[in-house]
Amino acid sequence: MQYTVFHAKQPSFGFGVHPEFTQKDFKAVAVVEAQSVDDVFRITNHIDDSWTKNPEVIRYVGQPRSTSVGDVVVDQSGTACRCEMAGWSKI
Repeated sequence: MQYTVFHAKQPSFGFGVHPEFTQKDFKAVAVVEAQSVDDVFRITNHIDDSWTKNPEVIRYVGQPRSTSVGDVVVDQSGTACRCEMAGWSKI
């Protein structure tokens, strides 16, 4: 399944309030092929090298940071999930 990854323009990284999921506060940074949002998280984090080099990454914009708390992932059906300190919440 394809997922679009949106990073908060002013990330809180788990400290403070999450911004509303709007175009004003988030930027689409990548499209990835994955089995779940957990896979998306793993794929879009710098581990041994830049995550943009992972084969599951279909396209990306600029030099995105790793996906973190507060960022949003949307699947191809339109279901949006926010990355939390532990797991994901539907929004």
